[in-house]
Amino acid sequence: MRNRILIMAAILSAALCLGACSGPQAGQNDPEQDHTDPTMTEQAPEGGTGTENSAEYASLHPAYAEVNSPAEEINCWGDSITEGYGGDEISYPDVLGQLTGMPVRNLGVGGEDSVQILSRSLVYGNQAEDILVIQMGDNGGWNDLEELIGQYRRMIEEAGTDRYIIVSSTDDPNDFDQIWGYTTEPIGLEDTYYEARFREAFGEHLFAGRKYLIENGLSVNDLEETDEDRERAENGYISLQLRHPEIDNTHLNDAGYRALAKGIYEKGIELGYW
Repeated sequence: MRNRILIMAAILSAALCLGACSGPQAGQNDPEQDHTDPTMTEQAPEGGTGTENSAEYASLHPAYAEVNSPAEEINCWGDSITEGYGGDEISYPDVLGQLTGMPVRNLGVGGEDSVQILSRSLVYGNQAEDILVIQMGDNGGWNDLEELIGQYRRMIEEAGTDRYIIVSSTDDPNDFDQIWGYTTEPIGLEDTYYEARFREAFGEHLFAGRKYLIENGLSVNDLEETDEDRERAENGYISLQLRHPEIDNTHLNDAGYRALAKGIYEKGIELGYW
């Protein structure tokens, strides 16, 4: 009996020591730790090291090859959609510059998440005289829509301008790989839950990219609508004539980027930006 009591005491002592010495477990917050702003976490993206989100990384990035101008210009922030991946050297910022006649800077970098894009914008410098066009989030960097909306708001606030356009995702809602949620419901031109929340948050500043491309993408490019296009539109999907379906269900082709630029241009006219 005495031996059993000694064994139990030893086990209890070891358990107490382990709990006291190991500290917070992975995924738990240490109340004594000074936590940084959640919109500027140093969490590395998958396969990254964490340095991708640093101010040094941002300031040395190729997107800063030109010096920030104090004069008015349009700054297009984003990932590969802004960069123009799949567009055969056509990007929506290039076309937007042609339509507005204003200097436009393409600050899109393929593969970046919303934290990285925000990080770059914070070290970019004064943008008080500029017009911002922003599309980010398709590559992650946020845990819920409120966090992503907060990142957009911080980006705008730090830029010091009240002239901005938020471009919502051009993903189709039938894509298992896209992060906005999958649905088989034929939503047509109804808002997805993501679009509805962004409309509530940004009001007239929101440009609904997916919906504009469904309604106007083909006519902007003088393309004839097919039966397949009409069926896709009823389900809320963009015409494949505006995409590179062999790549994925996200990126556009040159016609898609031209249409996206035209829609952003029309939104800018509506807001009185040009």
